[in-house]
Amino acid sequence: MKETLRLERIVKKFPGVVALDHVNLKLAAGEVLALAGENGAGKSTLIKIISGAYQADEGDIYFNGTKMGKYTPKEAIDKGIAVIYQELSYMQYMSIAENIFLGNLPKKKGCIDYKKLGENSRKVQEEVGLGHLDPFTKVQFLSTAEKQLLEIARAYARNANVLILDEPTSALNEEETKILFDIVRNLQKEGKSVIYISHKLDEIFEICTDIQIMRDGKKVYEGKMDSISKDQIISEMVGRNIDDMYPVSERTIGDKVIEIKNLNYKFLKDISLAVRQGEIVGLYGLMGSGCSETLEALFGARKADFEEYLIDGKEVQISSPADAIRAGLAYTPGERKTEGLILVQSVMENISTVTLKNYRKGPFLNLRKERTVADRWIETLNIKTPSPDTPVSSLSGGNQQKVILSKWLDNNPKLFLLNEPTKGIDVGAKVEIYKQIEDICKRKCGVLLVTSDLPELLGICDRVYILHEGVLVKEIDKNEMTKENVLKYALGEE
Repeated sequence: MKETLRLERIVKKFPGVVALDHVNLKLAAGEVLALAGENGAGKSTLIKIISGAYQADEGDIYFNGTKMGKYTPKEAIDKGIAVIYQELSYMQYMSIAENIFLGNLPKKKGCIDYKKLGENSRKVQEEVGLGHLDPFTKVQFLSTAEKQLLEIARAYARNANVLILDEPTSALNEEETKILFDIVRNLQKEGKSVIYISHKLDEIFEICTDIQIMRDGKKVYEGKMDSISKDQIISEMVGRNIDDMYPVSERTIGDKVIEIKNLNYKFLKDISLAVRQGEIVGLYGLMGSGCSETLEALFGARKADFEEYLIDGKEVQISSPADAIRAGLAYTPGERKTEGLILVQSVMENISTVTLKNYRKGPFLNLRKERTVADRWIETLNIKTPSPDTPVSSLSGGNQQKVILSKWLDNNPKLFLLNEPTKGIDVGAKVEIYKQIEDICKRKCGVLLVTSDLPELLGICDRVYILHEGVLVKEIDKNEMTKENVLKYALGEE
């Protein structure tokens, strides 16, 4: 097959860190290459060099046989290299159509041709599963999953020859993932090349033809997908064997920590559910089913109506997050960087955000106490950070998620509401998060978990509630939890 992209002996250094150490990569026309590795392995740095966002310190890049030299992201796009990053980039106050064709808006007599723009946008939207939305809907009103599909639409509209997808299904469910895979297969048939980065190993076995594995800034393996097993991939990624992907054991299940009856909010209709002490309960549904909205309503972030809202058997009034926190609830959002963390602040400052009142010393803060508590959580949750004063923005996704967990654990909650807790996190870090969820349960705390990752749902949950178009259609116990069973109800087939 014709070679599309080749990287030779790429080196990239940052102060005190060798991010890439003489890395090679080859990509052929019609190839879907899985680029695997833990967070910090160098994958993101490598794709930023391919995209022109970073310049390599050493090494050469060849595109369609021509040596590239130094180039900008705009020049990379013009040559046919499109990247969809894990951290979504969109203009939230602009429309879907304007986002898709940003930089290439159709014009008529020097002005934007909105009729043509709408027509072009509808065609692309139909291809990526956004055909149900008006092209001129403001992006701020889209769900996280719809924003993810919007990024794919933008790359699709550019007619790229090389498409790089960084965790493209992190907010997508099974049906939306199928749409993405259809797009990738169509690109493959057209002779275009794809680099696919995902921590979901089932996905890369389904869609990828080849694999390259990185660890500590180096390439440690390359080959065909049909010549490697899942266990081998994990072993190469982490440099050790992981015996149990879902290390959540049997636990003592106690009394009901939360019980709600007939939650109603916009399209959410009469949702009733309960979670017990030490129990992990899943909440699953397709895009637009209302899972995230249900968590946000429970936490008071959405003004919902409840016939009854009980915590430890006592009725409570939850009309704001402050009410929820006082009642003993904790919430980790699906977008940790924009909703769960204060990126400009340190690890210590983020850990103390929920319990800041505990560190008051007159009109000042007891910084010594704040640091002592931060040190304890850093050790307890094994947060990898140079110090408590390190900006939280510099931590890996898995360690950022641990910081979010620690700030809530410091408040000794009764119920954890977890929205996509392992989104964009590597295999090794996922296992650590699962262990932390188990430890949360051992504190006699209940867990209500929303995840689009079906293996995760089946691997750690004791029960699952299924939502379909805002209605709770089924409760499934552990002995009935299968992929087919869950999807059947999520699709509304029963």
